[in-house]
Amino acid sequence: MAWTPRTAEILRAVAAYQLAQEALAGEFSARWAEALAAVEAREVAASLTELEAAYVAAIRESAAASYALSVAFYRLVRALETGRVIGGPGYRPGASLGSLWADFNRATGTRTGSGPTTPLPVDTRNPFPAEALEREARRAEETFRHQVADRVDRHERERPAREGSAALDDAELIAWEKEFLESLKTGGSGAGGMLVQDGGRDAIHTALQDDPGAIGYYRATDASPCYFCALMAGRGAVYKSRSTAAFGAHPHCHCQAVPIFSRRYQLPSENDAFARMWKRFGGGSLADWRTYYSTTTKTKT
Repeated sequence: MAWTPRTAEILRAVAAYQLAQEALAGEFSARWAEALAAVEAREVAASLTELEAAYVAAIRESAAASYALSVAFYRLVRALETGRVIGGPGYRPGASLGSLWADFNRATGTRTGSGPTTPLPVDTRNPFPAEALEREARRAEETFRHQVADRVDRHERERPAREGSAALDDAELIAWEKEFLESLKTGGSGAGGMLVQDGGRDAIHTALQDDPGAIGYYRATDASPCYFCALMAGRGAVYKSRSTAAFGAHPHCHCQAVPIFSRRYQLPSENDAFARMWKRFGGGSLADWRTYYSTTTKTKT
């Protein structure tokens, strides 16, 4: 895509979208940390039912906000690239670039852009999936079991030996309990935050497959992605097909899929930097790339 005012608008929207999705994951993590802070380490096992309810509810609320944010983002980017507005959740008759920017600004909590109020031509198709509430609740429950309940079970089985050991003093026992609570907070936050952002990622990926006007997506990363995300961002656009429907997010990942509607798209500068880094790497195994990436980024810092 040749550089135009529209290109600049899209890249501003991408940056705001990433920060807003990351903030939603952060809000969930804060709520989870608050729930854990209200429980003593010895009381966690007896409080699992209450903790699970708080965990699932926090994921559900933030994932719903992630979904709504992604719909607003997708609709705005599509309109900026094609000059047409897509139907589906949140669509209002007479939608314009001005109203789409207003919707996006409200969803992100920042005033990123504005536009004219002239109504846009409408593509009435709804490519967005309905929110799968039962599936989302099931995934949250499974994540809680793996990241929290299973850790608690192992901890409780180990407790008698720890407390009965004459070699341990009070400070060591306190540190052990503190490490346990920190593992619940970190593990639960990372996996839960991924589910939160998946609420929006899934909306965009389904829309990409069901929207005839979409041709694919590229991966936008945060400021310091892991080696895998940097590699995925550096490859540029992924054109839609059944084999590219999955995004490949992981716990503590804040990467987002940015839909594209023309092969004349503009990547953020970070993506170009990772592409150049891969070219300098010259090829090799994923393990080799991981070592190269880690060494290169450490050298820069």
